[in-house]
Amino acid sequence: MPRISRFGGMTIVLYYNDHDPPHIHIVGEYKTRIEINTGEYLKGDNPLPRNKEKEVLRWLELWHDDIMEGWNACREGYVPNKIPPLY
Repeated sequence: MPRISRFGGMTIVLYYNDHDPPHIHIVGEYKTRIEINTGEYLKGDNPLPRNKEKEVLRWLELWHDDIMEGWNACREGYVPNKIPPLY
């Protein structure tokens, strides 16, 4: 599970050969999955505290194309590039 970014006490990872829809995993103190294209939580996942959710959604907006490139790289078995943190 490659770590692609870390900020606000959250570690953002992708998994190799993960299932659709494209999503990120947030691990550490918080644990959830969020769709890359919509910013929605995957079914059954717990929401982040509102301030952390805003940070992740802003980060997804800023780096969407790079995050999708990372998702596609992982799906093909390659190590994704690191993505800058929000701050």
